[in-house]
Amino acid sequence: MNEDLQLAAGADPLTVAAAIFLHILPNDFARYLIGAGGVFLLVNVLFAKALAGRKIRKRSPEAQQMRREFLTSMRTTVIFALAGVISVMGGQVGITKAYMNPAQYGWLYFGFSLFALIVLHDAWFYWTHRLIHHPKLFRRVHRTHHKSYNPSPWTAYSFDISEAAVNAAFLPLILIVMPASYIAIFLFLLHMIVRNAVGHCGYELFPSRRSGRPMFDWMTTVTHHDLHHAQAGWNYGLYFTWWDRLVGTEHPLYHEKFAAAVGKPLDGSAIAAMKAPAASLLVAALSATLIIIAGAGQVRAQAELYSRPAPEGVWVTEGHGAHVIFESCAHNPDHLCGRMIWSWDPALMDAAAPMMLGGFQWAGEAWEDGWLINPEDGKTYRGKITPNADDRLTLKGCTFVFCRSQIWLRIDSIPGCAAMKTASPDLKERRLPA
Repeated sequence: MNEDLQLAAGADPLTVAAAIFLHILPNDFARYLIGAGGVFLLVNVLFAKALAGRKIRKRSPEAQQMRREFLTSMRTTVIFALAGVISVMGGQVGITKAYMNPAQYGWLYFGFSLFALIVLHDAWFYWTHRLIHHPKLFRRVHRTHHKSYNPSPWTAYSFDISEAAVNAAFLPLILIVMPASYIAIFLFLLHMIVRNAVGHCGYELFPSRRSGRPMFDWMTTVTHHDLHHAQAGWNYGLYFTWWDRLVGTEHPLYHEKFAAAVGKPLDGSAIAAMKAPAASLLVAALSATLIIIAGAGQVRAQAELYSRPAPEGVWVTEGHGAHVIFESCAHNPDHLCGRMIWSWDPALMDAAAPMMLGGFQWAGEAWEDGWLINPEDGKTYRGKITPNADDRLTLKGCTFVFCRSQIWLRIDSIPGCAAMKTASPDLKERRLPA
């Protein structure tokens, strides 16, 4: 929760959390559908014939299994969204260290943080994965995932509730000790679902050497994780093979199985294929393109955010009940906050100039995803602020599906009020607290 929410009288943390959750949940659903659904469409449907020689198992997953995986994954996305709420609200009180501007710590750190998120998540996954395979935990925590003996891309998020919580806990915990921009987090999460879905697709997409060994032997291939579903005591890694090799949990026949999946004998006598099949390269290219486009979109959105200044001057609420001044929030300068500086009801005012709204982000045409307090009932609503012509702002406040709108006017545009300057002289030099 932002410091401005902490200071605001009547602010309801549950309402704020609900607003954040309703913003994050559709994004998590979309990421799963695009990642798992995109891999399934490309690999298991469109290019299934082209990749037939690289199919790891003869049989394909049954439709009933994939329906179960999809429904279970929907539950997992809800749990992941709740972890996102914890990360965002933790950042607003300074516990977690996510930030908006990707250049805040420099682009070199941005690249490092993205790399670190992936590497550290692989370590987290390996050791928690080993833990939940303990006989006392397996049936309670990990059994649902292994019901997919012959996995599909939809298996990626098919977890028990407790396993989903263990996986979701990584991001809030790592953000306590390591700052990361929201764009780096977005790219990390997109990489996670794409790699996860590819690892369960049932077709060996990774390229091989002349010898039949993986070209990138430090990365987990589809065969590597498929062996884990076939024989659960091996191959616990998610992205990389080094933990399995260091600890001795890599399947002893892994390279032989990989060579069989790509149709290359390990003695190197077959015709060399230094490249993956065309369809495999297409899948990889499309996945990379998806990540690049999504990341570019995030960068453009951030550029728009920084280019939009706060509404200048003093603004009058509908009915002339209060006067409000806008500025960027001090705790997060990329967000828009607003403070009441005058009200017809002295009981609503105090020396601290009470906060009326905060947490708004510019989205190209309006400030969105913020909160605002109705001084008449003291309740907090999620809101949207849309600038209009003729010195007008449209404010929309919602509780769940129930919404109301108001028109606010700049005080200078109201006849007879131009001389009513309620802002104190030092307002331009003061930062709003969050």
